[in-house]
Amino acid sequence: MQAESLAQPFTCPFCGAHDYTIVLHNADVAGATLREEFFWDAEAGEYSSDGTVVVDSQSVESERAQASCTHCEKDVSEAVSAYEDSLSGEAEG
Repeated sequence: MQAESLAQPFTCPFCGAHDYTIVLHNADVAGATLREEFFWDAEAGEYSSDGTVVVDSQSVESERAQASCTHCEKDVSEAVSAYEDSLSGEAEG
């Protein structure tokens, strides 16, 4: 079974790229599977990590979210929100 494809991808209003990252702040995550990778830092003589990633969850609630363009790294929160609103409008109409 193949997922339904989107008509148009999100487009960054600053650089035209289509990829973005969303960071959730003060998030409450239920039923989650988390992943954290550890890398040996020979200079420091210890392991380091870039942090924990939520792989899957039953629910996520967040006080604040910020979207950033993966290419130019500008804040595209409002543009992503408008894009998601347009998708739900297409689904209803």
